[in-house]
Amino acid sequence: MRSVFRFVDYGIGTHPQSERTMSARCLAPECRWLLAATADLKAGDEACMTHTAHTKDHDKFERVWCEVSEVRPV
Repeated sequence: MRSVFRFVDYGIGTHPQSERTMSARCLAPECRWLLAATADLKAGDEACMTHTAHTKDHDKFERVWCEVSEVRPV
């Protein structure tokens, strides 16, 4: 009986046809402000800052980035 072992190094990265998106929500107690997923990351950041400008104590946000990734041999 004969066995062959093949070791391949892999890497993970953004799929070339993927679009990175960002969503956010304000962490102020009882605030329900949400930012729907957007591919315009700069506009997403500006929306968070605008929310803070209108509601001074609302300065903490949870931001989530999403993308499609792909594992490839390196």
